[in-house]
Amino acid sequence: MDITTALGLSLLLTALGACTKPVPKGLDSYDPTGRIEAMLEVAAKNDTTKIPQLISALDSDDSAVRLTAIRTLERMTGQTLGYDHAAPERERRVATDRWVEWYQGRTADGSMPSEAGRQGL
Repeated sequence: MDITTALGLSLLLTALGACTKPVPKGLDSYDPTGRIEAMLEVAAKNDTTKIPQLISALDSDDSAVRLTAIRTLERMTGQTLGYDHAAPERERRVATDRWVEWYQGRTADGSMPSEAGRQGL
């Protein structure tokens, strides 16, 4: 699923949520729709300071949250590191660990690591 489809799905979820009480928005919201809305804002702003929270969202119990998190990371970094939001939990955990290692490998000036050496992951 591409970013456009993911964003469309997220907008649909948002519209459905609008029919009820307001949903608390934020990357740490208890509500998946609120987390998705926050991730869409992060993607729109290309806010790389939120990458740790996006990586954490890859472990969500909610598949829509995981999908939005990986598509946001992909949009911001150009890579998925082999993460599949629909894979079994064990496979997702291994891929999430790659994201943690990738993030910890940032350069001293805070820039993001290149994709070099990550091919095939």
